Amino acid sequence: MAVAHSMQRIAPHTWTFEGPAIPFAPMKAHCRFCRAQVALLRPEAISIQTGNYIVKGECERCGGEVVLIVS
Repeated sequence: MAVAHSMQRIAPHTWTFEGPAIPFAPMKAHCRFCRAQVALLRPEAISIQTGNYIVKGECERCGGEVVLIVS
């Protein structure tokens, strides 16, 4: 459980959470350069008029642009 490792108890019944240094999306997408399913680093959501949205980010392996369409 990744969240448990970044939580710290600072007082009784009080916890603090430190997020990851590089933000990442909770879903994976296909990288056309690596030809594999990879995590999206530094994700940006872009809304389109069809009601769907596009998540753009960087490949965790090669750093190339990865695009995921979410409906």
